[in-house]
Amino acid sequence: MAHFDDMTPCTYFGRWQDRLVAVGWLIPGREYQKGDVKEEFFSALVTMLKKPWQPFVAAGHEPCRFCRFSNGPTKFRYMDAEISIGSTNLFVPDSGRVFVAPSMIAHYIDSHEYQPPLEFQAAVLRSRNLTLVEYLKKMKENGICELR
Repeated sequence: MAHFDDMTPCTYFGRWQDRLVAVGWLIPGREYQKGDVKEEFFSALVTMLKKPWQPFVAAGHEPCRFCRFSNGPTKFRYMDAEISIGSTNLFVPDSGRVFVAPSMIAHYIDSHEYQPPLEFQAAVLRSRNLTLVEYLKKMKENGICELR
């Protein structure tokens, strides 16, 4: 997986570099923020990761490079949710920008004490109950997708 420091432009997708802000693109050997997160945020994050909207389809699975022997899970279970991790990305609209995080972020938070930036956490909480139409409108407002 590519590495981007939190809150820096995410150039991974080759498009929208001026609007995409990286969160959770972690690799061993690079420091990252550790700490607690509220369960309300984590629950909202997992809910959004159930069926994330993505402008691109990725092939394959990215292992967790922090898990020394197992390469981490490919499925993540939390309460009544099961999500695929390591194969999707989450786009979270915010005012004038869109956060993008690999789905592995749920595992990083749960197993490796990762604490995403508070701005990202707030954007997830604001976006968690959006309908698909509301979500796509916010993405369009940020210049990410076109509604037809």
